[in-house]
Amino acid sequence: MEWLIIGGGIHGTYLANLLMHQPYLRPEEIGVLDPHDALLAAWNRMTTNCGMRFLRSPATHHVDLPILSIYRFAKTPEGQSLADFIPPYNRPSLPLFRAHSAGVIARNGIAERHIQGRALTMSRDGQRIIVETTRGPLQTRRVLLAIGMSEQPCWPTWAQRLCREGAPITHVFEPAFHPDDTPANRPTLVIGGGITAAQTALSLAADPRADVVLIARRALQESQFDFNPCWIGPKCLRNFYLEDYDTRRTTIDKARLPGSLPGEVLKAVAQARDNKRLGFRRAVIQDAVYENGTIRLQTDTGTLRAQRIVLATGFRPERPGGRFVNRLIKDFGLPCNPCGYPIVGKDLQWGENIYVTGPLAELQIGPCSRNIVGARNAGRLLMASRAAD
Repeated sequence: MEWLIIGGGIHGTYLANLLMHQPYLRPEEIGVLDPHDALLAAWNRMTTNCGMRFLRSPATHHVDLPILSIYRFAKTPEGQSLADFIPPYNRPSLPLFRAHSAGVIARNGIAERHIQGRALTMSRDGQRIIVETTRGPLQTRRVLLAIGMSEQPCWPTWAQRLCREGAPITHVFEPAFHPDDTPANRPTLVIGGGITAAQTALSLAADPRADVVLIARRALQESQFDFNPCWIGPKCLRNFYLEDYDTRRTTIDKARLPGSLPGEVLKAVAQARDNKRLGFRRAVIQDAVYENGTIRLQTDTGTLRAQRIVLATGFRPERPGGRFVNRLIKDFGLPCNPCGYPIVGKDLQWGENIYVTGPLAELQIGPCSRNIVGARNAGRLLMASRAAD
């Protein structure tokens, strides 16, 4: 194998597609290692769980190579019934994006490159890298780490404690969560102040029997994107590349806009509140108790009670990859910034023939690294380095 991509989400799928179109590579020289039963499975699950209707990214950001691919798909017999975009930037509906992605995977044979399994350790054998997996050892010349944040949903300390006590608390990004498992007639609190929380609350409140209250630490903030689009190109990145890595970390953290939502979602929340279908409370949770089947939250604005809580609190901010990446750093002596994230070259190479994309590449790609467009930017950097070889 020439390339083994570890991670079959948006980044892994797009970059597999990109590599498979390179004239110097045969499809069988590329593998995508992912533990799920299909590529994009985790992404599809999470977008279903939160009730997403439209992507936050524009229609030019997707897993195919031609930038206008999703528009062309929307004009085909298969795509016409799903053709739905929302302004500004023609953001595609979730069904349209999913159908387009599935078509890209099928048409290009990317599913055949999927190896279902999980990476455990890595070692070198001359010019080859041996990746030990739950499916057995895999040999490859190059490894691309396309590991996202999906396996580290953020649980507040109080929620972890109550969950251990048996309280009915779930996280919208946990594999065990499904919106249909939330009884409509049980008072439910959705915790979080961003787009995921708002979409989840709206989805649960769509049932006329529902009793749902959205709890946020601050007033809901409107922003079309979760970062300024200038970070996609040189307008903002030019100065970013002049910064040291500590300053880059600070810049990335300031540039991201977590806890925000686009205008149509904010409007939908306001309408649901006006129609008494959804409650909203601005509160900071200070303590929590579970007794007699009821969860009681003590907040800075009073006491809240519910029989179920759904967390929409995002992901833990630490470097993804868990024990596998921790051991990789130790065994290969890979450099990291004090924040824990990789220090990589302009070609996204972390160590000899070890490359990164997604969150692991953000100190090089910048604030857009985790997004769909971050995969496309990573692809440009990888292909530029290959062309120079």
